[in-house]
Amino acid sequence: MMRRLGVLLVLVLGISTLASSAPAVAADFQADAWIKLCGLSTGCTIDPLPHPWKGRDVYNSTGAKQTVAVRMEDGEGVRFWITLENDGDQPDTLTVDGCRGNRRFKVNAVLMGKHTRPDWRAENVTRKFRKGTLAFSFPARTEAKKEVFTLNIIAPTQAEGVSYRCEIVIRSQGRWAARDTVVAKMTTY
Repeated sequence: MMRRLGVLLVLVLGISTLASSAPAVAADFQADAWIKLCGLSTGCTIDPLPHPWKGRDVYNSTGAKQTVAVRMEDGEGVRFWITLENDGDQPDTLTVDGCRGNRRFKVNAVLMGKHTRPDWRAENVTRKFRKGTLAFSFPARTEAKKEVFTLNIIAPTQAEGVSYRCEIVIRSQGRWAARDTVVAKMTTY
């Protein structure tokens, strides 16, 4: 009996050693997005830490570990920065399927770049963001190209305790299932 246990233990240890020493297989296609709270109203006064970026090198479709939540006064605006990159080994086009807002929370601007204040000179991609047609072409990960855009949402007036969850889904056109989701969650007080 002891001899069988010893042989079994050697087999288990041998298999686990082989499994851990096998090279990691990189994904051909992998969208990556991360999000950061820029600030409230017209400026980003809370940009520095402790408000970190969330979601870099985290890949899921639920927004787990990729969600930024903020409490805000009713009638106030909030601004988020979203960054995209291709973490896959192949060139790819990433498509952004943004939230549309609702009758209480209005997606009033999506601007290319990292803006701390409204900027009329920035490329406005709000329609494409809402329709799910905003797309960016990327080389393979080794070339490290990134795209950044600013999402601005206005909260409802005279409505305390109302929440909205804005899911932003990034999809790889090379492999549609290789998607990533970041979430901006707002609650009024």
